[in-house]
Amino acid sequence: MRFLLSVLLCLIGTGAYAQPSDAKVKSDAIGNGNGVISFHFTKSTGTRQWNSSTGNWEYVRGVVVKRKSEYPGINLIVYEDVVYQYMGNGGYSFWKVRVVSNEYEGIPNPTQKEITEFISRDWPKFYGFYYSTITKLWHEPVLADTPRWVWHSPNSVEFRMKMKFDHIIRLKGIETQECIWKVRLYRDDPKEPWKNLFALRSEDGSDNNVLGMKNYTPQQLAQFEKQTLQFTLAEKTAQQEAGDLSKLVTVPAFNEAEEMARFVHNVLRNGTPEQFRAVMLQVCGPGFFVNGSKVQFTIQEEQNLANVITAVYSNRVTYKQLYCQLPEMKVEKWGNQPTRKDITIKSVLNNCNTQFTIERVNMGYKEGVPVTKLAIISYGIYVRQDQERTTISTRSAAGQRFVRRIKAPVVLI
Repeated sequence: MRFLLSVLLCLIGTGAYAQPSDAKVKSDAIGNGNGVISFHFTKSTGTRQWNSSTGNWEYVRGVVVKRKSEYPGINLIVYEDVVYQYMGNGGYSFWKVRVVSNEYEGIPNPTQKEITEFISRDWPKFYGFYYSTITKLWHEPVLADTPRWVWHSPNSVEFRMKMKFDHIIRLKGIETQECIWKVRLYRDDPKEPWKNLFALRSEDGSDNNVLGMKNYTPQQLAQFEKQTLQFTLAEKTAQQEAGDLSKLVTVPAFNEAEEMARFVHNVLRNGTPEQFRAVMLQVCGPGFFVNGSKVQFTIQEEQNLANVITAVYSNRVTYKQLYCQLPEMKVEKWGNQPTRKDITIKSVLNNCNTQFTIERVNMGYKEGVPVTKLAIISYGIYVRQDQERTTISTRSAAGQRFVRRIKAPVVLI
């Protein structure tokens, strides 16, 4: 009797883990078989594993199914997990087919080199929010150990990349993180290059690992802002642009504010938009630039400079038409500030003058001694466009722009 009971217990234990047959798995994987070209298992046996999301045991068989795709002459190869959930009493019930990855036969997955070359064209889009917080990349984005290629069509593929970086946690410190980036590429035709991308950090907790955290004061974190990808890449681009523009015009060293005003006036009247921008990069004071940069105008300064360039060179009435080559200039000093001067350049019309405030400013220190030079700390450029309006494109260190309406006739010279 005791022997018989032991045999029954063994049989019950064996039955509790009864697994679906190969025929059952194949039937659940391919359904009615429409469009199926071939089928095979990835391994001879399946895996029994715990699913923490459902709170149940599941049995998984890996399969590969080749099917006809909706695109003539192109087959789709799908890597799938056929999943069964434990139902008790020794049985499993079919739950779902989980697509692991897929590929189109004859269409290769993009290579690491191809991906890197494409995503590097638009780092802000690739990094998204983290573009303004990442201060250090431990390595370039690379394909994950398991990329999980998913082709949504011959013109769209999704995959995973792995990252390791330091980034700013606001008001707290710098965090080091390893994580997975989900990337999707798009194109118009399989024979054409990739055209667009979408990328974001995986929200799956198992894909993200915090490796460390260093706390810093808000003042220290403000200095780290100058190390972010956004700042450093923009600075590199701006330095390259400034270097190229500097070849277009030579800006001399100025001893007097009047010299600077006459020089800028000459460029406004006889130069090009590119030359004017090159000059402004060299004569504007620190207040016009992003903190920590000598070549990146702030967003507002950049926009207003663009407005000024349009008003001066591209509108129906230009700066050259309203200002003489040797105009009348009015110079006013600022009280007890001997180096600050307001300079007004008069046009041929009343109430239509250009103004500069120029002062000797501190540009930094060398061996503990301040280095100063004359610089524009505010300016206003007036170009009248019609009988009803005078457009005043004015710039200042405070970053304000004004538009006033003044009734007056137009005089072209």
